[in-house]
Amino acid sequence: MDKETFTSWSRAYASRSWRFEPVSQKDVLTLFEACDEYGVIPRGLGNSYGDQALNTGGGIVSLQSFVNEKELVVSDQGCISVTGGTSYEMLLSACIRQGWIVPVVPGSKSITIGGAIAADAHGKNHFHQSSISSCLIEMDVLIANGKVVKCSRSHESELFWATVGGLGLTGLILRASIQLGKNYSNNFNVQSGKYSNFEQLFEQFKETTVNHPYSVAWLDLVSKKNAGRGVIQSASPILESSETFSYKASKHITIPKVLPFNVVNKVNGGVYNAIRFNSHPSGIKRRQVPIPDFLHPLDRVKNWNNLYGKKGFFQWQIVVPETEELLLNEIIKRLNNLPLLPTLAVLKRLGSESDSYLSFCKPGWTLAIDFPFTNISCRNQLNDFDRELAKAGGRIYLAKDGGVNPEFLNEMYPRLREWKQIRKKFDPDNVWQSDLSRRLHLA
Repeated sequence: MDKETFTSWSRAYASRSWRFEPVSQKDVLTLFEACDEYGVIPRGLGNSYGDQALNTGGGIVSLQSFVNEKELVVSDQGCISVTGGTSYEMLLSACIRQGWIVPVVPGSKSITIGGAIAADAHGKNHFHQSSISSCLIEMDVLIANGKVVKCSRSHESELFWATVGGLGLTGLILRASIQLGKNYSNNFNVQSGKYSNFEQLFEQFKETTVNHPYSVAWLDLVSKKNAGRGVIQSASPILESSETFSYKASKHITIPKVLPFNVVNKVNGGVYNAIRFNSHPSGIKRRQVPIPDFLHPLDRVKNWNNLYGKKGFFQWQIVVPETEELLLNEIIKRLNNLPLLPTLAVLKRLGSESDSYLSFCKPGWTLAIDFPFTNISCRNQLNDFDRELAKAGGRIYLAKDGGVNPEFLNEMYPRLREWKQIRKKFDPDNVWQSDLSRRLHLA
């Protein structure tokens, strides 16, 4: 089987791997005939930021050929069964058309359900709703011995919670059943306000996250004088019926294929952030916004990753415990002194931790920042922050990271050893592996 090149969404990481695309569950069982010492890893739509879905020398398995939109029918009780390769765009389109919505939606619609479960994905409403595991009823997982195991909270619970947030390293999620919530409109009521420094923004954000189901803050970390100034957006569902339900976003713009240079630099970044901040009115702005425009704002710019050129970018997403507000303030102040450019920064509030062994989310604050990727060592500039986070009980989001030092993992993820034992129980020969699993010694 010939190998081909796969890249991360950020373009900073790549691998040469063989591809396997089964067209049926019977076909998927032949997957293991092609496996060698480098094993295989599930891959969804290729939008992972780091090396989670890359497998140098080994295989990539995709369930895109499994997907059948006609099967996306919601039961009277609001339950739906989908294949692991179903995208959020397809699922939301089907659900909203039938008067339902997925309670937990990550920041892009171009993510598969299997990928979201493997990341224990969260959205802008985690403080109120928790992660995707909160609405996951059960799933069918293909494990390393070729058997398909149906697992849930009450049946094969070890495999269930090791697979949720397990980064694809316990098996292939063939199918998942999800509990939906009722939806009454195509729009959200959205309000936003801007704040000229981080202290003001943070105090207001605490109140906003309590009083609104969905909340997110954009931060300007490029500004030298006002690092951390920004705009808070919050949203609430509209409890009025629409004549025709549809999941329809505003028109998007498209960035041309990969540019030979990075157009995201300090000058352009500063200008963009200044325009974004200053263009917002001083008072509170209220409007109705299509659901996808609020939940997936970046998807309105198709192929926006091309702006970073051939070298791409990397994302650093952290959670700072709610008791460590001073550390969050320190990080925001000190980031400006690094030889890195924090081009896009988003802050969200997190609520209850799930029972996933590798749950990223915990009560506190998650900050996600994109940086241009200059060379292989640029991620090391954040090592000191990683060390401080680990000591304070914080975490790096492994589902997006491409360079955290494995020495910090046991502090960040206190149930890691337990997860490894369960993984070994279901995969003693290390069939499921990736560039990330080898980098972080997760086998």
